[in-house]
Amino acid sequence: MPELPIEQSPEALELARLRQVNSELLAKHGRDKVKFAELEQGTASLQAKLTETSESLYQATVGVPLRIMAEAMSSVPDLFLEQFSKHFKVESVKGALTLQTSDGKPALDKNGKAIPFEREILTKLLTEGDDPRAKTFRAITIVSKASGAGFSSSKRTVAPAPKIQFGLG
Repeated sequence: MPELPIEQSPEALELARLRQVNSELLAKHGRDKVKFAELEQGTASLQAKLTETSESLYQATVGVPLRIMAEAMSSVPDLFLEQFSKHFKVESVKGALTLQTSDGKPALDKNGKAIPFEREILTKLLTEGDDPRAKTFRAITIVSKASGAGFSSSKRTVAPAPKIQFGLG
């Protein structure tokens, strides 16, 4: 006997179609999850590179000049930098180093002008006054490079040391 084609009900056809669409969507969801994980990993990698590059750029433009300034201004540059960072920040704005307060606002002098990043001006700013900050910076800042051992043009002669005789004779 020949087999008669089995007619499926519309509900059965709809159910089969929904199952196929469901399996296609699950497969697409799996591919999307894999792609999303790859993109997240790529984003994390790029973020790490950006952070590293940003830190290198900061060190080259701000960190090194600040370190050089600290070494020129203090006999204890690490302590100087620690105390300096409690009160001020140095940022590169349009290629120029600018002094800012610890909250990121430009550091201004009494006339309302921005304080330049220069040794003499910073020394004056940090060491003048009676507040605890000024007292700390006075103790660790080299105000003058003068040693007190100036050159003298007068010639001095040194008296010969007396000869000491050892023994009995």
